[in-house]
Amino acid sequence: MLIYPSVESLLYYAQAHLLLDDLDVIWARNLILDELKLHDYVQYEVDYDAIEALDRPDSVIEPLVSYAVENGIITEDKREYFAGKLMNIVCKRPAEITDMFGDLHRKNPQKAFDWLYDYGIKSDYIKLGKISENIKWEAKGTRGKLEITVNTCRPEKDNRETAAALKNQKSEYPACSICKENEGYAYGGQIRQTLRTVPVTLGGEEWFWQFSPYAYFNQHGIAVNGEHVPMKVDASTIEKLFDFVDFMPNYFIGCNAALPRIGGSVLTHDHFQGGAKVMPMHKAPARIKLKNKEYPYIDMCIVDWYNSVLRLSCSNREKLIEFAAKVNDAWASYSDESVDIIAETSEKHNAITPIVRRADDKYVLEIILRNNRTTKEYPDGIFHAHPEYHNIKSESIGLIEAMGLFVLPGRLAKQIAEIEKYVTKEEKYNESKLSPDMQCHKAMIERILKASGSGKLVPAEAKLNVRDEINRICEEILVNTAVFKSDEKGKAAFMKFLATLGIEEK
Repeated sequence: MLIYPSVESLLYYAQAHLLLDDLDVIWARNLILDELKLHDYVQYEVDYDAIEALDRPDSVIEPLVSYAVENGIITEDKREYFAGKLMNIVCKRPAEITDMFGDLHRKNPQKAFDWLYDYGIKSDYIKLGKISENIKWEAKGTRGKLEITVNTCRPEKDNRETAAALKNQKSEYPACSICKENEGYAYGGQIRQTLRTVPVTLGGEEWFWQFSPYAYFNQHGIAVNGEHVPMKVDASTIEKLFDFVDFMPNYFIGCNAALPRIGGSVLTHDHFQGGAKVMPMHKAPARIKLKNKEYPYIDMCIVDWYNSVLRLSCSNREKLIEFAAKVNDAWASYSDESVDIIAETSEKHNAITPIVRRADDKYVLEIILRNNRTTKEYPDGIFHAHPEYHNIKSESIGLIEAMGLFVLPGRLAKQIAEIEKYVTKEEKYNESKLSPDMQCHKAMIERILKASGSGKLVPAEAKLNVRDEINRICEEILVNTAVFKSDEKGKAAFMKFLATLGIEEK
């Protein structure tokens, strides 16, 4: 295999897309040759126009990785590691990225984030190729269009493991998957050689921003505390969220509830999630308009959404933070056993998920009320996805799903295709012959078959029937998470809680 043109292609790609300086080309070439165990070099002309037109490095890095496998330099399972190693040679160093981002941000925050995101794609940190393999569709729900993604990029997570990790933090390096020390780290489950972060000051503390390598939506990323400290939600948390949207006005930013079963997948390290996306919940109108005599300038409403959401809007940042802290404190200690809400037993159960964004000249804060209490009937959580829906989603319903963008486990890609074959009658459904990984879908399959009738459906119809059932389940899961249901009893209970804050219907 003639490898020299591939080396030259990578070097020119880096000059065209990664700002590799001409003075660094020889140095970078020699480092690449060393990784490929080559001791000489013959320079070749490459297709410069084609390389300049590339939007990601897959086609220039793959031949080099394949060469390394074929020549015994690496084993097959080290492909991603070796690709990251080569790309890191031709990327700008973290300090250089920080300086460039800072210069751009002082002129235009949006352009700075756009540039950093594009650099992440071009450096192969953001896996655009793998992200494009995810299965996506839009579901028209009863309270807005949910967005569904079957994420084939990452494994399904276990809520019990997340809760255990919070109690049993280990002294490892890096301490967790989102610590600053992951920048350039290349071992364990984290291949992060080309990760580049940028600093941001939130609440007077040193935090940093990084994009997600397997993004759920456009410019999806996380703001992370520079210190490895557990997640929390208090008045200082809310202030930090506002600091972030001042730093980047075109993003939303939110903090998961800091409790197991209703929080995110990493509770051991304080962080927020956000990006350039208008979430389905953001588009939902007011269900009940509200008012508070002490804060007449804050627009308030209960959002017409599946779970329990209070929306607050005001141009006065300080007053909005002040009132939000009161909502958080009130909810933390609130109980109403008539609707299964108990604030605390042997552990705390109530928490909020706050999300902040800018709209015109106002700040908009949405507060999702959460409770993680369990019972014998619902061991994973009363207000978690109920057991009959775990075949679709058993992980914690964090802020992304709570806002209407469902990220479903990759196993469903294969399983959905199998179910569609039953619906088209390409394969005969036989309950006793279901494979172990399909047993969880038995009830759903039978519902779909019953609804579709005895006739054969064409593949397109089968696909719609299966997706309609998944859409329905995702809606039901969000209803499960609502601490106050949308019926009259739930509405009365919601208003009863709000009354403790001096809030009444407008």
